[in-house]
Amino acid sequence: MSCATLERPHALICCLLLLQSLCGCAAAQGVPGGPWTRAAPMPTSRSELAAAALDGRIYAAGGIAQWGTTAAFEAYDPATDRWEELPALPEAVHHLAAAATDDRIYVTGGYTDLLFSEITNRAWAYDPRARTWTRIADLPAPRAAHGMAAIEGKLYAVGGVGPDSKELWIYNPATNRWDAAQAALPTQREHLTVTPLGGKLYAIGGRWEDRGNLAVLEIYDPVAGTWTRGPDLPTPRSGLTAGVLDGHIHVTGGESLSLGRTFGEHEAYDPATTKWTVLASLPTPRHGLASGVVSGRWYVIGGGARAGALTFVSLTDLVEVFPGRSE
Repeated sequence: MSCATLERPHALICCLLLLQSLCGCAAAQGVPGGPWTRAAPMPTSRSELAAAALDGRIYAAGGIAQWGTTAAFEAYDPATDRWEELPALPEAVHHLAAAATDDRIYVTGGYTDLLFSEITNRAWAYDPRARTWTRIADLPAPRAAHGMAAIEGKLYAVGGVGPDSKELWIYNPATNRWDAAQAALPTQREHLTVTPLGGKLYAIGGRWEDRGNLAVLEIYDPVAGTWTRGPDLPTPRSGLTAGVLDGHIHVTGGESLSLGRTFGEHEAYDPATTKWTVLASLPTPRHGLASGVVSGRWYVIGGGARAGALTFVSLTDLVEVFPGRSE
C-alpha cells in the first residue's frame, strides 16, 4: 500500500517513516539514554578548548577565555563532581586537539593568538602521576581546528587548518615520531570532530571555505589504510563534539557562520545498522565545546553560546551530561 492511499493522519506518519528511511535516521527509542543533567561547572569559562578522558577523569585543555588565549588545564572527577586545577599547558593555545593513550594526555597544534594568524605545530604530553608536561615530536606542519583520536596506542591527527591539512598524521609514542598515512582525508575540512570506535576512526562534520558546513562522515581503517564514506550527519555543522556510548557515536553542538546560530541538535550513529538517530537536544546550544565519556556518561564541556566572533562574549563553563543505557 502506498502513502497516497492512506487517510491523512496515517499518510503523514507513513511519509515521516519514509523520510527517516531515506535519510538513514531512526526513531529515538532505538538508542536509549538520557535525560540530560548538569554537573559542576568548569573553573575557567572558555570556548575552542580540547578534552580527553583518562582513568576516570576528564582533562580540559586550552581555549579562548575572558582574558584571551588560555593555558588553563583542569581535570574533572565524576566520582566527586569536582574540578581540579592542574599545571598549565606550556603555552596558551586555542583550537587545539587532545587525546589520551599510553597513560598520558596528548595535545597538539592550535592557534597561539586571537587574530587566528599564528598556528603552532608543537605537541605535548602530560603525565598525570608526575603532574608534568613533556614536549614530544612536533607535528609535521602547523595545524589548528583539527581533530585527534587514539587507536591501539597511536594518535591520529585529522583535518584542520594549515599546510597539507588533508594529510592524516599518525604518532607512535614508542618512537616519538609522526608519519603521514598513505590515504589522506578524502574531504578537506576543519572544525570537525573525530572519535575512535571498534578500531576505526570516524571523522564527522566540519566546514571548509566557501563550501560552508559539511555533513560528511568518513571512516578510516588503520589496518587496511583506507577511508570509506558513511551516511551523512543529519545536521551539517562545524565546531561540534562527539563521544561513544553503548557502541553508538553521539554528536552534539556546533555552529553555522552563515546563519549566525549555534546547535543543540543531538544525533547518534550506529555502525552496526549505519543509521543515525535523533535524540534529546543538548540543553544549551553551543560550539567550540569539548567532551569526554566516563563510566557510561557523556560529559559535554564549555563552548561559546553564540556563533563566530560572538563566542568571545558568550563563553560558558557548563558541563551537561547525557547517560547511556548501560550506565
